[in-house]
Amino acid sequence: MKRLVFLAVVALFLMVPAVMAGDYHMGSGLTCAECHVMHAEQHHGYNANGGGNYTTIGPDAPYEYLLRNKINDLCLSCHDGATSAPDVLDGNTPGPAVRQAGALNRDGSSPYYKYDGHTLDTVAVAPGGTWRPDTAGLEVGLNCANCHEPHGDPGVGNPDTVLGQYRNLVSDPGGASDKWVNYAVVSNDPTKAVYERLASGSSHYSYTNVDFNEPLTDGSHYGAWCQGCHTDFHGKQGDANMGGTGGEEWLRHPTADANIGALGGGHSSKSVFAGRANKVKVMTATGNWNPSTSGDVTDHTPSCFSCHKGHGNKNAFGLIFMSGTGTVTEEGDAGTAVRNLCKQCHGQGG
Repeated sequence: MKRLVFLAVVALFLMVPAVMAGDYHMGSGLTCAECHVMHAEQHHGYNANGGGNYTTIGPDAPYEYLLRNKINDLCLSCHDGATSAPDVLDGNTPGPAVRQAGALNRDGSSPYYKYDGHTLDTVAVAPGGTWRPDTAGLEVGLNCANCHEPHGDPGVGNPDTVLGQYRNLVSDPGGASDKWVNYAVVSNDPTKAVYERLASGSSHYSYTNVDFNEPLTDGSHYGAWCQGCHTDFHGKQGDANMGGTGGEEWLRHPTADANIGALGGGHSSKSVFAGRANKVKVMTATGNWNPSTSGDVTDHTPSCFSCHKGHGNKNAFGLIFMSGTGTVTEEGDAGTAVRNLCKQCHGQGG
């Protein structure tokens, strides 16, 4: 039996994955040896002469699933300061793109405090929900695989079986089920939740190359995914946790089914949003993400990413202080406070 198990593992490592488009770590983008090692030991590369790069094995090897290191340390061996993969922790070392998701923090040191977004290794309960990372065992605290599937994930219920989930997001965040966020690459498809203008390259993850469609007029696939952990912060108009009866009297800020300026009369303003040179990200079914006049603002709907960086940034809660002027950064632009963010869509206060 042991021999059969060993042969099965060898077959897994030698298996050529199906050719699939989309993000790395999926289909033909899977390179097993980058993350796994057969014998928990390695002293040279895979070239015949012993050359070639390989990921260093952690000091406490062997690890479960034949991993080279603990999950966060393994992921960050490529995703923190390397030029071959996006830098997702703290500052953007390779640069120069402004990352759509911003930055995770880990040790909570300045200027990326633990209050400024998702904190790796934290055991805190997710705000607005009941889910919390493991507090005991081999992988204590929040880790990358809580949100991202390292082998790619088609997403349960996702109609796109080729590209699968946007950014390899898991389909069961926080233990939820059937949460999917599909996407289009290079050529937009308004039936998909996300549009990536580039398939690869240094600007692949830049905010200028990622936008959000609105395939559902009363929902957000992205928001529903975030709801897997942050339960009470999401829902439709009229839900007990959200309010919004009759299009107003919201109890929590809507993340779907509330268009900018739809009500008028002192609520959000089409002209205010259209007048911003730099705009926060919104969902739209028409593909017009940068309207220049109030007449062009017809179906623009804010969602989670309008106000927050998915990973975080240097602002509390990963908020985007976007005033509408100046150079855009992951923190916003010339904005210095949350008021600047609110006034992207709201005209109260002058």
